[in-house]
Amino acid sequence: MIESRFLIFLLIILPIWFYFRRRYVLKNNKKIRLESESIVHLFFFYIIAVLYLTLRPFEFQIPFYGNREFYFDTNLFYQLRHMASSHVYYQLLYSVGNILLFVPFGMLGPIVFRRLRHFILLVITGFLFSLLIELTQGLFTLSRAATVDDLFFNTLGAIIGYFIYLILRIVYNLGKSHQKYK
Repeated sequence: MIESRFLIFLLIILPIWFYFRRRYVLKNNKKIRLESESIVHLFFFYIIAVLYLTLRPFEFQIPFYGNREFYFDTNLFYQLRHMASSHVYYQLLYSVGNILLFVPFGMLGPIVFRRLRHFILLVITGFLFSLLIELTQGLFTLSRAATVDDLFFNTLGAIIGYFIYLILRIVYNLGKSHQKYK
């Protein structure tokens, strides 16, 4: 269920987003196509939702000044193996959830940003977005932990999303070329 804080946040951020998006489109004399604009807005909403999910419950501190010291777990799969060793369900939820969280990034990123159509740039950007989230969790939040596991699974999700994007693009192009010959 969507929390009221998230709805309030959306009510504040969406008008700002639409204002700046409209300014960008008008400034660059871009033609507005409903399909491409919908994807841009969907990608923005996705980014906001990821930030909301990864930073809640929104208890923040000033880095290096608060009660909690910065810690970044660099032991790959340590959290996964030790979080709930007898509960495979939680381990799957943790790993698959982090992968699925970034699949839309890999699918929508190349559509919104042409440069992300290059595999290496998409992987680097997905990794950096995940790293930004992890550093924010480690530095600013009181109840979230920064882990290399999340970086791995999130980047893997972006890669999987990119391959889904490629498959859908091939299917779309085949459909378009098939329509041309009818």
